[in-house]
Amino acid sequence: MNQTSSDMPQNFTIGDLTYDAQLQALRHGKRMEFLTLCESKIIAYLFRNPRRHISSDELLRIALGSNARQKTTVVETRICYIRKKIAAIRATTTIRTTRYHGYIFE
Repeated sequence: MNQTSSDMPQNFTIGDLTYDAQLQALRHGKRMEFLTLCESKIIAYLFRNPRRHISSDELLRIALGSNARQKTTVVETRICYIRKKIAAIRATTTIRTTRYHGYIFE
């Protein structure tokens, strides 16, 4: 069965952090930070896979597509920007870097 965009959830929440897919924004209480398209793809994937180790290569494919030939520093940079936006709205939900595994969202 195919899902249409209207069937897909528009908001995801983990801990005190909410991702609004329609606005491409992170929210914590009344605070909000908007995301770029690339950041939105990464954070939506992380919200769908909480507490799971996700490699940089996997996130690179999610962010840039299956033909991505760029280095994983693209992912590191985007994760850095997302972390700053999470900090700016004072949410406690975090993206941790795990050595040899990539990232885990909790």
